Amino acid sequence: MDVGDGREGDQGKVTAKRKTTPALPPQPAPEVKKLGYFVGKWTTEGAIAQGPWGAGGKFGWTETTKWMRGKFFVIGHWDFQMPAEMGGDGEEIFIMGYDARRKVYTFDAFSSQGLHQISKGQVRGDLWTWTSQAENGGQVVQKKMTMKILSPKGYTLKFEWSADGTEWMTFMEGKAKKK
Repeated sequence: MDVGDGREGDQGKVTAKRKTTPALPPQPAPEVKKLGYFVGKWTTEGAIAQGPWGAGGKFGWTETTKWMRGKFFVIGHWDFQMPAEMGGDGEEIFIMGYDARRKVYTFDAFSSQGLHQISKGQVRGDLWTWTSQAENGGQVVQKKMTMKILSPKGYTLKFEWSADGTEWMTFMEGKAKKK
């Protein structure tokens, strides 16, 4: 029982409070479960092609990825090695999720080189495709990363750039292995 809240005209009124059921915690969209593939410890190695970005060379990274509490997002950390002319070694943190309203996977990354990357993703069968934009020498370029799942413990990746979104240049290709 309640004796009013003291607002004008409410003094002295007796009201019964309704019993409410606690709200159930929100649940991740079914699509989020697919991100579980990336959870774990990974090593990735490959080659950067020669192009407008430089002479190319070898690249690699080690990655640790886990579910955030609630299993709505996957969070990860990379320690990467790149050729010196492309910024050299560094690290990056990232968050992967799924936007159920827009029906798109999301990837936000922040690197020790001051870069912030925002990508949208989709998955069809065993192929993940992530797209984004970046500025390169004052020009906006399209970026695309495709990841082909080979097994529960490995995938190939190909990262491409395009000035117009139709003709693509391979920036790097590699292979990731789960430890």
